Amino acid sequence: MLAVTMPRWYYVVRNLPVRALTLALIWLVRVLPERAAYALGAGLAWLAWWLLPRWRRTAARNLELVCGERYDASERRRIGGRAARHLGWYVVEFIRMGSMPVERTLAMVTEVEGVEHLSGALTEGRGAIGLSMHYGNWDLCGAYLTHRIRTLHAVGKPQRDEFFSNLAFPWRARLGIVNIMSGKRMNSAVLRALKGNNVLGLVADQNGGTTGVFAPFAGIEASTVPGPAALALKFGCPLVVIYTRRLAPGKHRWVAKAPLDVSGLPTDHDEAMVELLTRINAAYVEVIREDPSQWLLGHKRFKTRPAGEPWLY
Repeated sequence: MLAVTMPRWYYVVRNLPVRALTLALIWLVRVLPERAAYALGAGLAWLAWWLLPRWRRTAARNLELVCGERYDASERRRIGGRAARHLGWYVVEFIRMGSMPVERTLAMVTEVEGVEHLSGALTEGRGAIGLSMHYGNWDLCGAYLTHRIRTLHAVGKPQRDEFFSNLAFPWRARLGIVNIMSGKRMNSAVLRALKGNNVLGLVADQNGGTTGVFAPFAGIEASTVPGPAALALKFGCPLVVIYTRRLAPGKHRWVAKAPLDVSGLPTDHDEAMVELLTRINAAYVEVIREDPSQWLLGHKRFKTRPAGEPWLY
């Protein structure tokens, strides 16, 4: 069945109530005391969690697929609930980051680990690919990197409803992050970022869709965004997993892992792509399994299946 692409006005009209609620939430978060704002975020997330059974089913299934038999059904429900709360806290933090002084944003990073890994990768002079992920507070991750290590040039995809793009991307820009919009001019912007020995931020832990390359993710063939591997193979830039782990509301540990091992890749380009994407996915899974409640569990990571394979959700 062919996918139907709706006109832009459709999404605008459909999202009018969501727009209004978003503006109300932004206002509330900015006028409430910090603790009350976090309580509001957690409360709204809890409400949505119990009103949306599909979200609960997807989260439980992702935990089963990614973590295997590590958790039983009741534990998966508890972890899913905590993931909803973390998402609510992330929304509150992102809204606050859109208006409060940058130094207050950076002060949310209370612990730092692995700066030497990223700094060492940049000494090669070829830039570095920051493999970020929907974990902890991914926008704080980029802001801290930009102000404390090297400017982050983050590749992002505009939303169908430009209202949300016009909120998120300017907030990231005021934090010093350089936005690179996916599209015709993306390649030249990416090349400039790497030639300038900056960090190119790619969030590649989600489903790659029909344009992705299938590679194992927690042992399951998963459509994977090919960009990080393609750029690393072409330009020889290091691949470094970066993320934050929330320690408490408003407190995070910023982490950079050691650069991925890219030795021993097959000589065939397509085979090398799959092998490198497999290593990238394995690095993501290692982080997720440490605390899956901080990952975006409501996303159908295994939505796109290889031909002939069954639906997993």
